[in-house]
Amino acid sequence: MRLLMHLSLRSLWLLYVRTVAPLLIAALLSGCWDRTEINDLAIITAAGIDRDDDGKIKLSVQVFVPTPASSEQGASSSGRSSKTVVRYAKGFDMADATARLQETLSRKIFWGQADVFIFGKSLAKHSIKEPMDFLTRHPHPRERANLFVSSGEAEEVIRWNTPIERNSAESLRELSVLQTGLNTSILQVIEELSEEAHTAVIPIIRILHKEGTSVPFIGGTVAFKDLRQAATLNSTETRGLLWLRDEIKTATITAPAYTGGDYASANIISSKSKLIPSIKGDKWSMLIVVEATSNLNENASDLDITKEENIKKLEHIFEGVIQSRIDNMVKKAQKSGVDYIGFAEQFHRHYPKHWHAAKKNWDTLFPKVEVRYKIRLTIARNGLTGKNTALQGSVRSKS
Repeated sequence: MRLLMHLSLRSLWLLYVRTVAPLLIAALLSGCWDRTEINDLAIITAAGIDRDDDGKIKLSVQVFVPTPASSEQGASSSGRSSKTVVRYAKGFDMADATARLQETLSRKIFWGQADVFIFGKSLAKHSIKEPMDFLTRHPHPRERANLFVSSGEAEEVIRWNTPIERNSAESLRELSVLQTGLNTSILQVIEELSEEAHTAVIPIIRILHKEGTSVPFIGGTVAFKDLRQAATLNSTETRGLLWLRDEIKTATITAPAYTGGDYASANIISSKSKLIPSIKGDKWSMLIVVEATSNLNENASDLDITKEENIKKLEHIFEGVIQSRIDNMVKKAQKSGVDYIGFAEQFHRHYPKHWHAAKKNWDTLFPKVEVRYKIRLTIARNGLTGKNTALQGSVRSKS
């Protein structure tokens, strides 16, 4: 009897091992039970945030719509390989606008692929505190996403259809990578605002309307003080800011080869900038050091660049151009009293005791800081020709 019971229990155990256990293991290996299909997501690629006349937040989003493989080939032949649609909603704040936007979409809003966030002109003048709080508090927006300020309404930039890239978000991101202007991310703005001066800079997107087409481009910079627009820099002043922040990746400097002469141009291939603060008694000063290496890529003058003394003259002229760009920007910052150029942080690092004593009076002390320059530019290659006598003779003969 005991033998029969033992065999029966053994049979039940084998049945469990062979049938029930594999089913339980299969259930555990079946994948994510709470997954969300991509077809259920409204993938946001770019967002424009404006302040309406009634004080409400107007949120405009660019939603990416994947195209089927069969239709993608036909779309790519016309220069577009994907499709985007723009939707907008208004709310009392960013979260409220997002919730109202969700009511108009059949898919769940997903911020994880948003590469670009654009603040409208009116919002920047009022304050970007509320949308920045949403972007930094929400778990989905990427900290590496690019920030811009529009010269008009942000919605206009969001609705722009680019004939080259897949969408306007990708086009703006590529413009930032080229670094013809500032390349500013959410993380970078957070870090700058946490520094001693509580300032940050964000590039401006302007739209050029020409021959029935609209082309956005990076055309300047907005400086923020405590999340509110405090100053605006044009493209030339922005280049000076890039030199000061050691963010020059590539640049072309053009200037007359000598007084009254034709122009020469040098292409910057490497550069290094740093700020060296100094405090002597009641005198606060800042030394701006710039070292750059360049190639001479054009010489329209009759200057013989095979001679070393002429190369030295060109180097000195280009050094003056760099100093002028930086100095104009520094003077503008000091005149406005808003330290968006990083002087406060440098004094805080090198002279912490002096800084804590003068911190509360920095707005009045900053314009009085003496600025000195030490700029050195080296022309590494000047090309294979000295005087362009053949070209100049041809021009003279035609004239």
